[in-house]
Amino acid sequence: MIDTLITLRNRFPLPGVHFHQRDRLVVMELTNAHGSVSITPMGATVIGYTPEGGEEMIWVSDTARFDGSRPVRGGIPVCWPWFGAHPSEPEQKAHGFARHRPWEIESVAVEGDITRAILRLQADEATTRIWPHDFVLRLAVTLDVTLRLDLMAENRSNETWRLSEALHSYFRVQDARDILVDGLDGLKYWDKQQGGIRGTQTSPLRVRPPIDRVYFDHMGEAVINDTRRRIHIDKAGSQTTVVWNPGPDGARGIDDIPDDAWTDMLCVETANAIDNRYRLAPGERHTLSATIHVERTAGTP
Repeated sequence: MIDTLITLRNRFPLPGVHFHQRDRLVVMELTNAHGSVSITPMGATVIGYTPEGGEEMIWVSDTARFDGSRPVRGGIPVCWPWFGAHPSEPEQKAHGFARHRPWEIESVAVEGDITRAILRLQADEATTRIWPHDFVLRLAVTLDVTLRLDLMAENRSNETWRLSEALHSYFRVQDARDILVDGLDGLKYWDKQQGGIRGTQTSPLRVRPPIDRVYFDHMGEAVINDTRRRIHIDKAGSQTTVVWNPGPDGARGIDDIPDDAWTDMLCVETANAIDNRYRLAPGERHTLSATIHVERTAGTP
């Protein structure tokens, strides 16, 4: 680990770019005039984002493991090349293998007051045993007046793929109970929590955990109305938005979420899933993007 940190510090001796160790994982922290963002190359997971003058926006469990034995619980994990259960092999791990693999830090750049890091995962012997295709996957994390994540998939094989994916964003909120999410009105959804029923959202979504709902054909913005701020999640290359909170019973069944921590977080995920899976032909590339920014409400210091 020490050699890895020394190597990274020597490769990227840039202002506002720092590397440290948390348990057994490397953490890269980017800081500039707009705030700070923390990323671990294990799964290319964003584990913190604080806008300048604001509060932490990303939720990470107090009991998350940073030993590399499993993905960090919380943050913004990368789900790829499938979302949820594998479409034909139920024994495979949920949400794909990308969040379980160490990614390479390909580049870090500082341009004025903008900082961008690009992490890369490509096919190797371990991924080929799980998914026998040649690919390159990149995640660009850009710290500007907003936080932007671009997940870029490239098909280097001779076959066309059917993919699903997500940036599984865990947001820190004051209280998930009865919180409102705007931007989903009129959309069709699939509700896993309710046994897979389908319906139509006819008003702003009022979250009453537990919730596990997939909204289709959503290409606009979603807004979380937190107590003292509005969290805006804009996107591109995405047709699906997922809203998830395990609720009290669900949290008790997840060993790396404290029993009472479910009230502090809400997942609003930028995705292409289920009805909105897409095809990627040989040589093609696809980019899934999420842009996050916070609007402080009136009276907030």
